[in-house]
Amino acid sequence: MKRVFHVAVALAALFFTLPALAQSFPVTIKHVHGETVIPAAPQRVVTWGWSSTEAAIALGTVPVGFPTFRSEGLDVDVVPWVQEAIDAAGVQTPVYLDNAASPPIEQIAALKPDLILAVYSGITEDEYKLLSQIAPVVAYPTTPWTASWQETITIVGEALGKADEGRAMVADLEQFIKDEAAKHPALAGTSAVTMIDYNGAAAIHSAEDARAKLLKLAGLAIPDRPVAAGEPQGFWYALSYENFDQIPADVLITFFSTEQAADEWFARDYVQIAPQIAKGA
Repeated sequence: MKRVFHVAVALAALFFTLPALAQSFPVTIKHVHGETVIPAAPQRVVTWGWSSTEAAIALGTVPVGFPTFRSEGLDVDVVPWVQEAIDAAGVQTPVYLDNAASPPIEQIAALKPDLILAVYSGITEDEYKLLSQIAPVVAYPTTPWTASWQETITIVGEALGKADEGRAMVADLEQFIKDEAAKHPALAGTSAVTMIDYNGAAAIHSAEDARAKLLKLAGLAIPDRPVAAGEPQGFWYALSYENFDQIPADVLITFFSTEQAADEWFARDYVQIAPQIAKGA
């Protein structure tokens, strides 16, 4: 994991040194809530949601404000690889926005942004309208929390006037992932799902989720939703732990904020019955 973080930082450093490619403004970007016109090259960018922050930084623009990464198990506002990229850019420390369910309108307005990037987010139409009174807002393409990392980088690149650099970065990263996957041929065709423990059930990410899309790019297969699962909830669906042994995947990937939470989850009897858990997959 640490090696991957270092690769991400190295890629960010690489693109900080690339010559800027001229792109004329205004730029118009279509998204779920309509279309946004960016009249001139943005100077004060605020990001909301996830991933837009890293994409902007990797493309040479450190936002003046972005959501804090602080959460259970992470007692800092910035993850290490983002902090390293900010330090390398030598800019003023950004403002860390409250990580709330809705955008902190007053905090964002106080930063006087000229662009708000919310490409991988879930902002509602009403929130979009409020934010648009502050600055041009670029929302997600179609469905909340489902923009792929390729879309995020590409759209952020267009918004910053670096469309060519964004596309080049996507191509390089896709090739990197494929090259890494090729070192492990046993992965090809293996089915996998990612999930979290949520509200007393397994919340399994669907094929539209960014995590699933990453696995698919690496050559893994994302299985269909099992019959026993609940109706899709956007980028995920619920599966009762009574049916936890029915996940149709060779490999199960899950996430926890602390080692203690992980240990407690794996110790549950109904978790132990899952075939993936039983065989250490």
